[in-house]
Amino acid sequence: MARVWVTGASSGIGRALALEYAKRGHDLVLSARNVAQLEEVKRACGDAVTVEIVPIDLTDGASIEAAAAQVLSDAFVDILVNNGGISQRSKAEETPLELDRRIMEINYFGHVQVTKAVLPSMLERGSGTIAVTSSLT
Repeated sequence: MARVWVTGASSGIGRALALEYAKRGHDLVLSARNVAQLEEVKRACGDAVTVEIVPIDLTDGASIEAAAAQVLSDAFVDILVNNGGISQRSKAEETPLELDRRIMEINYFGHVQVTKAVLPSMLERGSGTIAVTSSLT
């Protein structure tokens, strides 16, 4: 089976993806800021698969590099699911530019940095899949 790294795995789509990958027998690396919620997801995945929790803050480049180093230290990643992110619910004309920049930092640049950290090992092996979940709100 594959080893799948899911960012934003503490809730929502990331949690649902983790549970589905676990149901299909894939080993998981679950990442998000909220470790307590990740522990809940890990328990929900059951004991049939290996589930590793690696905290990550997609606003912090050093956190991303540390998480990637930990994830890649003992095994490769077959599937990377860039799912972590934030959204906003205000109208575009009412949304402060600072929030627009924060969304781009997390939802775009955070994913780019995680991908760049994992991509070399995928290219070296000649295999791997990268998926991105994105919100256009």
